[in-house]
Amino acid sequence: MAESLPSKQVVAGSSPVSRSTDSASNFSQPICEQFTKKFTKELLDRFLSSRATGTSPKTIAVYHLALDRFIGYPLTSEGINTYLNSLTCGNAKYNYYRCIRTLCRWLYHIDYLPINPIERVLPPKRQKRLLPAISEEQLAILVDNCRTERDKVILNLLWHSGMRLLEAASVNAKDFNWSERTVIILGKGNRYRKALAGNGIVRDWFSKHDSLGITSRGIQTMLQRLGKESGIKCNAHSFRRGFCVHNIKSGLSNKVIQALGGWESPYMVAHYAASLTFEDALSLYKIVNNL
Repeated sequence: MAESLPSKQVVAGSSPVSRSTDSASNFSQPICEQFTKKFTKELLDRFLSSRATGTSPKTIAVYHLALDRFIGYPLTSEGINTYLNSLTCGNAKYNYYRCIRTLCRWLYHIDYLPINPIERVLPPKRQKRLLPAISEEQLAILVDNCRTERDKVILNLLWHSGMRLLEAASVNAKDFNWSERTVIILGKGNRYRKALAGNGIVRDWFSKHDSLGITSRGIQTMLQRLGKESGIKCNAHSFRRGFCVHNIKSGLSNKVIQALGGWESPYMVAHYAASLTFEDALSLYKIVNNL
């Protein structure tokens, strides 16, 4: 007689978690069969439909990129390692690992798998490198090369506020609080948050216009052209990094910068802080101590 899957252990005194209806019938399989199950398109579709309401189309696209090619591989640590080892995308391999980790946790949670195979898979090693961060001097050069006043506003908004591309593209004049020098934006994860409002150039624009009147794709195109014309490689995120690095060098703590920039984790701020040289630290030390 086939052996049924063991129930998840319940800690005494806690409320047992109700099982998903997925765990009944179709998912009650012998352990030996569970270990040989392969990832299918049906599972992918069910996984994507299980994501929280408000999950951005960009996040869904990332899941497709990472998991579409995983279809057909065994849902075991060996199958996951084989798939990851087949990839030749450098540091991006870690993003594939993260997607599979989320998938495996979901499969384990609904009792489709008796164990979570990702727990026996080591995360891909990532080469540590510092991506371009626009400095204050580079910002001035880029602004001088702008063709329109709006382009200048966009650069100043990105650099002085640390906003993400989509956040900046959706800013409206009515959302600014200039007495507080903040603006309410729709941030990552479809959540509203406060951000810094930018400088006087930004304020002048939004005193006359309701919005930037440009899409995120339009901003990307403008930055690509500007990068070619100025010789300074830039994209929206390089301004966000510049905001972070500039404020680190100005003496703000990582925690404060994390809050101002809307980073969910302190990891990225700490990563950018690695660009702080001894000379930068010494200069800041002298300012703080009036030396």
